[in-house]
Amino acid sequence: MLLCAVSWVSYRNTEELIAANSRLTRAHRLIEELSALHLLLEDAESGSRGYALSGRRSYLEPYEAALGKIDATLAGLRHDLSFNTNSPRSIDELERLLRARLEVMKELIAARDHGGVAAAVAIVETGRGKVLTDEIRARIAALQSEEHGDLLERERDTRERARQATTAVLATVMVGILLLAAATVIIDRVVRQREKIQAALHNAERVQRAILDSANYSMISTDTSGAIITMNATAEKLLQYRHAELNGESIGRLHDSGELAARAEGLSRAMGMPVMAGIDALVAKARYGVPDEAEFTYLRKDGTRFPVLVSVTALRNERSDLSGFLMIASDLSEKQAIQRMKDEFVSVVSHELRTPLTAIKGALGLLAGNAMGTLPEPASRMLQLALNNTERLSRLVNDILDLERIESGRMKMEKRPSSVQDLM
Repeated sequence: MLLCAVSWVSYRNTEELIAANSRLTRAHRLIEELSALHLLLEDAESGSRGYALSGRRSYLEPYEAALGKIDATLAGLRHDLSFNTNSPRSIDELERLLRARLEVMKELIAARDHGGVAAAVAIVETGRGKVLTDEIRARIAALQSEEHGDLLERERDTRERARQATTAVLATVMVGILLLAAATVIIDRVVRQREKIQAALHNAERVQRAILDSANYSMISTDTSGAIITMNATAEKLLQYRHAELNGESIGRLHDSGELAARAEGLSRAMGMPVMAGIDALVAKARYGVPDEAEFTYLRKDGTRFPVLVSVTALRNERSDLSGFLMIASDLSEKQAIQRMKDEFVSVVSHELRTPLTAIKGALGLLAGNAMGTLPEPASRMLQLALNNTERLSRLVNDILDLERIESGRMKMEKRPSSVQDLM
């Protein structure tokens, strides 16, 4: 009788535990569906804005894909909310706001199609889309907060049901011993597996850090706002900062503000949209997935400056959402110093060659003009050969000087129509 009673109690507790788990599952699914609805709205907004700014049809792909999924997500929300009668839901109001926001997106796309960028900007400046988006986010946040509260209550209820079920099962010695033994084995395996995974992760982090520190490039990662998160050993060496000194600081602290302002102005003209000076001037192109590489000036801790070539890459998470940026920089100081030495060498050598060549050419010209008397025919031929090669060498030196002037920007090229036949 005792065994039957314990079995019946265990059976009832197990059924209630299964029902509680089912409610937990629905609550988790509801929260996930609300998050998915938020992401779909962001995809649709991003696609419509991208098309409005660029006019490229490819930007409408995420927008159209989101439209196809929003109805299904709303249907799932209605279904899951129908099981919970503890408090009224505002799914109808949320759907109304979503429809209104999608209608604004359609107006934006239509305005871009018929009126161009100016018409699209006019739609955006009305602010209707932003107001609706803020209301939708507030509705979703309220629903998620309410579900989180319900979720905590259901988790407490689930834990209580589990405790009752365990107590009932442990009423029999043999069943309790078997369950304890089985639980011990499972927990031991889980713990061992977790330890292995953690050890592998730590080892992978050490290897990754060693690779980054051994690279001969400065590598700095930031969040989406430009706050520094990590930097490798080369970056610390070049900039004379420890990572702890720059952690959380803006990457703009390492750049010349005048350079960033000039770059922001150039990007604004090139991209056809306003780019703010500062972090936006660094990541504007990378933010849209465009590879970006440019020369900048880095500022060391002691205030000294040095030129760098910076490559900026966008970092994205598993959902392809923007999570930050990676700046890989190489020091151009030595390269520019070598270039200056080469230019100075070419300039000095060319000028030093030109002076003796002029004297030699003049002396040979006097001899060839019989200024020192008439020379025998063989000597005249040899003299003419020397004079011709002297003129050739003089032209070569002049060409080198011209190239040096062109590279330094001191010579302006004058373009004019020319006959190819005459040139040939």
